[in-house]
Amino acid sequence: MGKLVKKHLRKLTILLAAGTFLVVCLLPGRMPLFAAPDEAILTGVSYGNLPRVETGPPAGERHMYRVQPGDTLEDIAGRFGLPVTALQEANGIRDADLIVEGQVLQIPAGVLTHTVLPGETLSDIARRYRVPVSRLVAVNGLSNPDTLFPGQQVTIPAGYGDHLAAAAITAALPVDQLAWPVVGWVSSPFGWRDGRPHEGVDIAAGEGEPIRAVRSGRVTFAGPRGTYGNTVVIDHGEGLETLYAHALQVLVKPGQWVEAGEVIALVGSTGRSTGPHLHLEVRLNGIPYDPLLCLTRTRV
Repeated sequence: MGKLVKKHLRKLTILLAAGTFLVVCLLPGRMPLFAAPDEAILTGVSYGNLPRVETGPPAGERHMYRVQPGDTLEDIAGRFGLPVTALQEANGIRDADLIVEGQVLQIPAGVLTHTVLPGETLSDIARRYRVPVSRLVAVNGLSNPDTLFPGQQVTIPAGYGDHLAAAAITAALPVDQLAWPVVGWVSSPFGWRDGRPHEGVDIAAGEGEPIRAVRSGRVTFAGPRGTYGNTVVIDHGEGLETLYAHALQVLVKPGQWVEAGEVIALVGSTGRSTGPHLHLEVRLNGIPYDPLLCLTRTRV
């Protein structure tokens, strides 16, 4: 008799656990009106094949490196002029000794890429970025530094070329210039979260509230987009793009020109989300920046 009771109790426990799971999964709309953190956006995955407008040397483009036989994380970090911890954070590596041949690593921002021009030499590139020729040879694994060909990609290690990158960013990043897209409060900031990058800010707002374009531009994407849910992407020119995610409804179409302050969507909780909010991203030449640097300090 005792065994039979225990057996029924185990079945009841399993059924209760399954029921709780289904309630959590199927009733997100019953959550309070605040924005829980978004699913961290995957690094190295573009949210749209958008036209890129170059405005000077690339400002800290992301790079990928495939681990070679005998490589250690310390060796790779030294090659790119980065601390080991930077590579660990960028790739979610807890143990610096656990990397394998063929593994693809993301090299964090701060490393630049230069495209070789016709007639350009390694010495020319070294002078431009103020980096020793020997460092360029080591970072790029060049067997013959005197042989370069037009179109070849040369990696500039972190800490060099900052005078060029900073000038490009300062000239194009609209600091304190963009209008607020929605009335609400920031529930999750830009930056690292749970060991992964959160490439925008979450602004909590009531469902159905209007989402407005932060600046005039042309819509390059409008519709469902995976974990982003209903999304709008706007190209503002000069390499600047903004993304608005988790909308209840999209009110614009690709190719449409919108003015600053024009309503483009309504706040919702579509995609990977547990409450109504706007996930806003600001990208310059494909690189994410903290939207709070660009939004005006006085909210409209």
